[in-house]
Amino acid sequence: MNRRLFLQTFGAGVAGLSLPVFASPAPSCKIIGIGAAGCNLATALRASDVLNRAGAALSYVCVDLGPHALHFVESANDAKPLLAPIKPLMIAPVRAGGRVNAARAAFLRHRAIFEDMLAGSDMVVLLAGLGGGTGSGVSPLMAGLSRAAGAVTVAAVVTPFEYEGARNRRADAAINRLQREADLVMAFSNEDWFNRYEDDTPMFDVFDALDRHIASQLNAVISRLNTAKHQAGFTFAPGTQSV
Repeated sequence: MNRRLFLQTFGAGVAGLSLPVFASPAPSCKIIGIGAAGCNLATALRASDVLNRAGAALSYVCVDLGPHALHFVESANDAKPLLAPIKPLMIAPVRAGGRVNAARAAFLRHRAIFEDMLAGSDMVVLLAGLGGGTGSGVSPLMAGLSRAAGAVTVAAVVTPFEYEGARNRRADAAINRLQREADLVMAFSNEDWFNRYEDDTPMFDVFDALDRHIASQLNAVISRLNTAKHQAGFTFAPGTQSV
């Protein structure tokens, strides 16, 4: 399937290139968590029923440097054996520790594995927290491979708090790269999200609400992809949005 440009905003109309009608009953959608934050989000989304209602055939992968986040993924698989398992992929023996170039180098050493993994996907959703080494370094590279494979490529990323100086700079650089590589970048600001709540709100509740918000937004995107298989001429436009 040829690469397709994806939508810019929700509910504001769409414009761009026409999508072909899908030949398969349901579009295949690969959800890829990148780095510790991305793996945690992928695990939360899999446990939620929200994405399952979007009508796509979902599969989950988590990618990280070092084993810590992937041990959590394996525990989540064991805890919910009836759900589709998340495939863990460790691409280096130790964490990136904020080293973007180290994360990129680890990813490129395994490039062929990711090319095989992405082949045949109708849509790829990349999940990451930006500001660290793995999310910031790997997400744009994965987006480039995904688009090269012909998949609609959406990056749903969480950006740091304003006080996180170096992490903010890495996040800004990563978003700039993602804007060139992904069809749609959905940026969720930790700063803006936490400002919606009272100071005494438990942090777990705030993060849980953010996970549910991201799931709802992605449900809308994946549902549009599912609609495209029924409508010749259904159109999208590329872009970036803060949500």
